[in-house]
Amino acid sequence: MSYAHGGHICVAAMLSFALMHQEEEKVRFVQEIDPIVHMSMEEPKTWRELLGLVISDPRQRLRVAEVVGVNPVTLIRWVNYKSNPRPDNIRSLLIALSKYYQPLATQLITAEYTDIMDDVPIRTDIAPEIPSAFYARVLNAHTSSPPLLRGSSVSILILQQLLEHLDPQQVGMVAIVAQCTPALSRRKVYSLRKTYSRGNPPWGNSEQRTFFLGAESQVGRALVAGRFTAVQTQEERARLFPMHNYTVEGQSAIAYPILLADRAAGCLGIACTRRNYFTQLHMDLIQHYVDLLVLAFEEREFYPLHDIELGIMPPASGQRPILASFQRRVTGRIIDASLKREPLTRLQAEQEVWQEIEGELLRIPFLNGSS
Repeated sequence: MSYAHGGHICVAAMLSFALMHQEEEKVRFVQEIDPIVHMSMEEPKTWRELLGLVISDPRQRLRVAEVVGVNPVTLIRWVNYKSNPRPDNIRSLLIALSKYYQPLATQLITAEYTDIMDDVPIRTDIAPEIPSAFYARVLNAHTSSPPLLRGSSVSILILQQLLEHLDPQQVGMVAIVAQCTPALSRRKVYSLRKTYSRGNPPWGNSEQRTFFLGAESQVGRALVAGRFTAVQTQEERARLFPMHNYTVEGQSAIAYPILLADRAAGCLGIACTRRNYFTQLHMDLIQHYVDLLVLAFEEREFYPLHDIELGIMPPASGQRPILASFQRRVTGRIIDASLKREPLTRLQAEQEVWQEIEGELLRIPFLNGSS
């Protein structure tokens, strides 16, 4: 065997070994990352699952590693809970993730690294004014919607635009309209009820639930005072509103009464997952959106501020069993009215039932010995 021939054999052997090693590394990576990817097929539960889903693509794995400034193997170790990223790695990781994943990544990372995320800078380059074209859209919705749908059409349109405007990065925000419970035969207003809402993750499905709010809540305080209230941290809210049963657990929260001169229809409540989120620019814009929300209500739905005497509402969890009976009660009331040949529309029946439920909820804290 010649030296040259032997050299060819050595080179071939080295290439074969390198390819085998490369395949082994590939198989090992797939074995390590595959369980995480499968767990994340529907929706990742943690930022590690999300990262595993992203870096299952080799090109994305290299790109993320380059932006974060770590070895690709380090990313795999993070995914498999074998090591933890440093604070500067967390911030770089948010930048590295594509825009499609960033809102979810922010939500999941915040759940584990709240203190670190509080220091991540927030973009403040939002438009300082509501787009003029949007005013035209609101006026069109107000004039073209049937009376029964006008309130919902205008409210939802405004809430959607508000979220797009104030939370362009989708760091996590929810906005609700809490309306004064109709007084009907009485003059006083004793509670608010959440009627409409829209939210970015983690509040995407909040519009499906309703609940009552009273003097214990931040929106209740804003309504009684006739001016906005703002808290910038969860600790501040716990101190100012210890009985606050608002189901939105954000860090910053702000509430504005919806006023027409000295009368109120309800409140706009907004919460964000970030501390110290609401700047003066945000507050000025929110006031403009509140002014637009006046168009969502009929004149009869505004009540003099001196007639608002809010009671104390129980926590949302204590309200659910009673609220679950709403549709059954409305149907029963309509059937009873029909049997007695008394005129009663569904809207009237709903208003009567809401007032009935309100009365039951207002008595719960006192029955439990609360004040």
